[in-house]
Amino acid sequence: MKQPLEGRFEVLKSWVKRALVKTGGLRIASSFKSSSAVILMYHSVRDSPEDQADWIGPGITHSTKIFTRQMELVARHFKPVDLDEILLCLSGEKRLPRRAVAITLDDGYLDNLEQAAGVLHRVGISAAFYVTIALIGGADAPWFCRVRHAFMTTTRQVWQSSGHQRSWGLSTPLARDAALLAAYDFCSPVTEEAQRQLVRTIERELGIEAVLPQSRLMMNWGEVKTLRRSGHIVGSHTLTHPNAAYVAQEDALRAEIHESKRQLESHLGEPVAHFSYPHPALKPQWNDRTLAMTQQAGYTTAVTTTPGPIRANSNPLLLSRINARWNENEFLWNLERTFARD
Repeated sequence: MKQPLEGRFEVLKSWVKRALVKTGGLRIASSFKSSSAVILMYHSVRDSPEDQADWIGPGITHSTKIFTRQMELVARHFKPVDLDEILLCLSGEKRLPRRAVAITLDDGYLDNLEQAAGVLHRVGISAAFYVTIALIGGADAPWFCRVRHAFMTTTRQVWQSSGHQRSWGLSTPLARDAALLAAYDFCSPVTEEAQRQLVRTIERELGIEAVLPQSRLMMNWGEVKTLRRSGHIVGSHTLTHPNAAYVAQEDALRAEIHESKRQLESHLGEPVAHFSYPHPALKPQWNDRTLAMTQQAGYTTAVTTTPGPIRANSNPLLLSRINARWNENEFLWNLERTFARD
């Protein structure tokens, strides 16, 4: 039986990508561009991602095997740099090397130290780890992990949301995913106690008891300091991981950006220069107000999830990043394509 036309097109597209990567076609195209860098974005790195799949979504988890292979590829075929080097290039003190790649990991998961850091050490790459301050040293999971756990484990077939004043069916995986995304959108603008209360309301509406993960998900302060002593950058990922562009109250936004920096500096005993905008849901994740506040707080770089390359004229407080695809060919294609972009 013949393969459907759409399927054949996908196979052809995959073959073309593989050919362009292997033959260096995109590399040749990127050589005509000015010197640039690409920042790769990771979150969780686990030996068996499925073990915590009800808590940490597969979209933000890489297996240790895949992460290892990708770091080997970066070390072998690109020029690993860190955020401090990129900043020097953007300030005109250095020139961006060709095919420069920086590695970042968001949220502050314990596996960043237990799995990712060892891989990075073996291949000689220094990364930036952005930690969510209120979660450091605690047994609780990030709010978006708790919400995911509630939707993945509930036995109810309908979510009657008091906040949305409407209901979502949960009888199929597709419907459950749509409801989960709606919950993420609802929680993203709130912070601290309001955030905790909203998550607990969703858990009650789904008939889920508030429970802790069976094993600790997040690093403690000693583990964060170990990363720093190992030569990695440690930056702020806010206090409680909201979408900063949607935080309405000025004091709450200031706490997420300023206070997170102050607390991190207090524990590390040194200035903190780097910030990562959380992007749990909703778009955009930054605006003129958040940009001004990161500058006022004294950050010298801030990374986003907006895809694209870093050029000499890039704003250091609005640095683009790209997702690290799991498939090796897609991973290399995405890197090479980003270098070739305007």
